[in-house]
Amino acid sequence: MQEEVRAVERGATSRAGVLIMGILDTKGDEVRFLRDQVERAGGTPIVMELTVSGKAVGWADIPIGEVAAAAEVGAEQLAGMPREKAADLVTQGAAVIASRLVEEGKVRALLGFGGSLGTSICTRVMQQLPYGVGKFMLSTMASGDCRPYVDVKDIAMWYPLAEKGLNSVTVRILSAAAGAAVGAASAPEPGVATKPLIGYTMFGTTTPCVEAIRSYFEEKGYDSMVVHAVGSGGRSMEEMCRSGFIVGMADVTTHEITDMVCGGVLSAGPSRLTAAGKTGVPQVVSMGGADMINFGPRETVTGKRSLVTGRPFEEEEKLYPGRTIYRHNPMVTVIGTLPEEARAVAAAVAERLNQSRGPTCLVVPMRGWSAYDIREADLALGWAGPGPGPFWDGGDPARPEWSKRSVALVDELKKRIDPEKENLEVLVADKHINERQFALFLARVLDDMLSGRWARGLYGDIPWLCPLKD
Repeated sequence: MQEEVRAVERGATSRAGVLIMGILDTKGDEVRFLRDQVERAGGTPIVMELTVSGKAVGWADIPIGEVAAAAEVGAEQLAGMPREKAADLVTQGAAVIASRLVEEGKVRALLGFGGSLGTSICTRVMQQLPYGVGKFMLSTMASGDCRPYVDVKDIAMWYPLAEKGLNSVTVRILSAAAGAAVGAASAPEPGVATKPLIGYTMFGTTTPCVEAIRSYFEEKGYDSMVVHAVGSGGRSMEEMCRSGFIVGMADVTTHEITDMVCGGVLSAGPSRLTAAGKTGVPQVVSMGGADMINFGPRETVTGKRSLVTGRPFEEEEKLYPGRTIYRHNPMVTVIGTLPEEARAVAAAVAERLNQSRGPTCLVVPMRGWSAYDIREADLALGWAGPGPGPFWDGGDPARPEWSKRSVALVDELKKRIDPEKENLEVLVADKHINERQFALFLARVLDDMLSGRWARGLYGDIPWLCPLKD
């Protein structure tokens, strides 16, 4: 390939290889400048052409013909296609080439320049590359909603002020971005011993539980990946499971399922709670944060309805204990879930866990699922009071220390969990989620799974536990 010739001619090493991407028939001047600045910064620039018209500019290291061929089409075919279809094929081919260059060690950072179309192509290519490969996107779209471009990957969005043109201002910005890409490509290896990685999902209101489990495993020599279960966090954890980074999951905070089911703003989408099961990663699961539905500032709740009940939240707050609309902070408002919503959450959880291939144990804490779902004030469990937490629903008539939502959830799980799956168990715990004894039990279960000791029915000697079927 032409880029290999360029690298040899410069005497450059693949260690600082930077793949520069752009639609060169409209952004050629800017990409040329980036190429030159990468070289001046000590890197090895490799320019890949993403021109959706199929017309090569003639100076790219990886011309559009090679990109199209990697997608199994000819460059001349792109011109006759709808722009969207051509862009999809260019993305496909570019991702194949970029992945190969990364795997071969020729590229350690990517640098893209583009408008809306170029940004879409470049970032979709970046999303298919491993974590830790430098990913820099120069785009005017960086001043807007970047979620579609970043998704759950480590992509830096860099605002270049102008979509086109080299002047006294833009050259400084582009030069800085080129230097950053070379810096990422030249970064030394971390130099720390690799330890097996445990994944955790956490909210502020489930912190005591997660921290106890994390400390347990770090003392045993494991590393920790603790994500904030706010939608992007859950998607990131799913991706890390699929990518093989995670050896065991303490999925304590499954709140994102509640937002998906009830219509909150922090859903992680339908793939949440699936990756560990599909890949066979051992997982211990609980209901942390499933007692709440999340929205933005208080005014954003006005007029909103639950997707399950169909009724306005503000009307339900007056009718049902635990349905409190609570100001978590100026930017976050949370609403307590009702038993019928807990049933819908149970259905979604059961559907996902029934497909699990590896050791899986769901442990339901009946005395509350977060610091806000608690019968009485307890600072150690996260609620200073006064009185019960805002989401405490008064307790079940038959067991006042158990919340109504937890009883409803367990009742629904009995109908939906596959009782024949030997790799899946559901346990009912007479504990609050933030009790240390409960947290250490979750740690014990996951430890048993990782050590090959786990089996259904192993914990029959624990008086505050019972299996789902009882």
